Amino acid sequence: MTLSSYGDGVSRLAILGGTGAQGFGLALRFAAAGEAVVIGSRVAERAHETAARVRAAVRGASAEGRENVEAAALAERIVLTLPVGGIEHFLEQGAAQLAGKIVIDAMVPLTVKKRVAELEPVAGAPSVSELVQARVPSARVVCAFKNVPSDELQDLAHPVPSDVLLCGDDELARREVAKLVEHIPGLRAVDTGPLRLARYVEGLTALLVSLNMRHKTLTSIEIVGLERKRTAGAA
Repeated sequence: MTLSSYGDGVSRLAILGGTGAQGFGLALRFAAAGEAVVIGSRVAERAHETAARVRAAVRGASAEGRENVEAAALAERIVLTLPVGGIEHFLEQGAAQLAGKIVIDAMVPLTVKKRVAELEPVAGAPSVSELVQARVPSARVVCAFKNVPSDELQDLAHPVPSDVLLCGDDELARREVAKLVEHIPGLRAVDTGPLRLARYVEGLTALLVSLNMRHKTLTSIEIVGLERKRTAGAA
C-alpha cells in the first residue's frame, strides 16, 4: 500500500463529505479500527469540528479535518460520501487527486416522493460509481457501503449486522476494500464483481430506505448461502 503525501509513513484514509451522517459514521468506525482518518468537507472548519468529534468519541483516534480536495490529496484511499448534487463540482476541482488511488464510492442518488425512496438519474452514467470511474479513468473505483444504515455505523457500542456489496473493475482494489470493510465489527464484504453492478446496489438502497420509512426501523442486507464468517463482534 502506498503512503500519504505527508511522507511520514502513515497510510491515511480520507472520507470526503465526512461531516454528513454516513461519512461521520464511517469515520467513527474506521478510527475505532485504528485507521488514520482525514475528514473532508467543503468548509474546512466543519471538517475540523467533525474530526474533533471523532477524537472525542474514540480514545486515541487519529482524525484530522481538511477541505475536500486537500483531504483527497493527503490519502491513498478515499471514501466518497459527498451529497450527490455536489459530485460534479468536486470532480471538476479534485479529479486529479483521485487518479491512481482506491476510491470507495458510498454515494446513492436518492429522492423521496410520498414516503417512497427512488433513484434520481445521474447525468452521463447509470450509477454514481460508474460516473466517477468515467470521469477519472485511472482511479480504482469500488462501490461499497451503500446499503449500510448510518445510524448503526454511529452506534459504536454495537456491531453492524450487514453485508457490504463490493463492485469494481479492479480485482485487487476490491480485495483491499474487503479487508477494510471487515475491520468494522459485524460487517461482511461480499465481492459481486464488475462496477456496472453498482447501479443495482444503489437500487437496493432505495428499497431499504422505503422499508425503513414504512416499518419505522433500520434495515440492511444479508446474502444467504455464503459460508464466509462475519467479523468479530457480530451477533
